[in-house]
Amino acid sequence: MGRKFTKIDENFICEHCGNKVQKLGYTCRNHCNKCLYSKHVDINPRR
Repeated sequence: MGRKFTKIDENFICEHCGNKVQKLGYTCRNHCNKCLYSKHVDINPRR
């Protein structure tokens, strides 16, 4: 069975408040550290 989770640790701009979110360097995140807005981006979510 192949891996269903791909770790993507990169900078991004928050779609809600426009804050530039820096990558963590050791794990990934999908939420803004300023306004806590998050976007679910899993292609294969757990059921």
